[in-house]
Amino acid sequence: MTLPRSTPSAQGVDPAGLLAFLDSARAHDLGFHSLMVARHGRVIAEGWWSPYAAHRPSLVYSLSKTLTATAVALLSQEGLLTLDDLVLDHLPEIDRSTVDPRWRRVRIRHCLSMTIGHETDAWDRVFEGHPDAVEPGTDWVPWVFAVAPTTEPGTVFAYNQVATYLLSVVVGRVAGGGLRGVLRTRLLPALSLPDGGELLWHTDLLGRELGFSGAHVGTETILSLAQLYLDRGLWQGRRILSEAWVDEATVAFGPDNRDPASDPDWRRGYGYSFWMQAVGYRGDGAFGQFLVVLPEQDVAIAITSEQPRMQETLDALWEHVVPAVGRIGNPTLDDELAERLGSLGFEPLEGPALGPDYAEFKRSGSSDFSTPYTAVSVTREGTGHVVGLVRDGEHLSFRTGPGEWVESAILARGWRLPVVASGGWVDEDTFRAEARIIDTPHTFRVEARLRSGDADLVWRFVPLMGPDPLALCVRPAG
Repeated sequence: MTLPRSTPSAQGVDPAGLLAFLDSARAHDLGFHSLMVARHGRVIAEGWWSPYAAHRPSLVYSLSKTLTATAVALLSQEGLLTLDDLVLDHLPEIDRSTVDPRWRRVRIRHCLSMTIGHETDAWDRVFEGHPDAVEPGTDWVPWVFAVAPTTEPGTVFAYNQVATYLLSVVVGRVAGGGLRGVLRTRLLPALSLPDGGELLWHTDLLGRELGFSGAHVGTETILSLAQLYLDRGLWQGRRILSEAWVDEATVAFGPDNRDPASDPDWRRGYGYSFWMQAVGYRGDGAFGQFLVVLPEQDVAIAITSEQPRMQETLDALWEHVVPAVGRIGNPTLDDELAERLGSLGFEPLEGPALGPDYAEFKRSGSSDFSTPYTAVSVTREGTGHVVGLVRDGEHLSFRTGPGEWVESAILARGWRLPVVASGGWVDEDTFRAEARIIDTPHTFRVEARLRSGDADLVWRFVPLMGPDPLALCVRPAG
């Protein structure tokens, strides 16, 4: 616990607004996994939807960019780099005579502000013509510089994974241990956060953090980082980030060619890993991972979730939470809010039927899982079951229970993928289970039928890493 706790009423927030926000999230199926709200530096609301819990980190996708930018800020304060450094100065192995001249003018601040000169996200183009892209030991950096900018650096904004990947590579060059090393030694301990001991992050084939995505952090870490920026770099009276950095990072920087058809809170400008919005600013990640800073209200908010309609979450904040700040409410609703937040959860799937002790199924053609998955098996184990998945001849498995969430892990290729699952035989023909890859936003379902002998494997939303769940692995099996 890094921030003091209080109640909404004690900090001048009408708890009715927070209750209405929870109602809206449920009514619009916003798929929340966790929520934390702080005002005046005190947590006034916190809750996790079971089986998610406070101690579990989660993949936050592009919210990783905010962590990467913060690492750059810390190194800049130590004099190990400056925002005006040319990126190629930190990569002497790249022959400048072989790259487009515009690459020679790309600076750290261009990477932070997504103005390196590409007019669209260039990440996919980096790998075009490279069938060896996943071969161990492959270095992607030379391929990055083979994709020439099409405009002068600093003249055009494009949300571009390449920009933040280069920041990660540079951080790794100027500081030992890469992004994780910087954050573990300089940021997380200063915030008294537990993620410092186990900061998981997806990496490239040389072990460098992706930077633009891949970080796994807890909800309180997200909230604490939001609070740090809200307090303009101070943490409980101690200076962690310079005010100058916070001021520069949290305003729209440079020109903008954002799609006018995009959601309104994605059209208000971009700073150094922060989006401007109707109220305040935020870092965010796919499927509803949010770090929200509301300076005028002195409010910080952290949300993790699984849903693609991210503007709806922000709309609910503007409709219910922002008007509640500074509004006198009924203090008795503090207890109702705390009770609601303490009883949140996803209902586990039931399995009232007995079903056979063992059954095998062919993978159906209607599934959206990766094609190497060809078969499913279900084996009774005590009151629950073991669900088996055959992937390219390799047998993977996880456990599930009827009417309860059961924790286990898929073990494969030296990795451990934690899964919490529920389900069982719903009738004499059908087995159904829901599996939550608990360190990520993602959920998939298994439905197997005895009569037809086939089984569906269906994602709620296909992960950005692709349809194979093993692409989400980040924990070594040991």
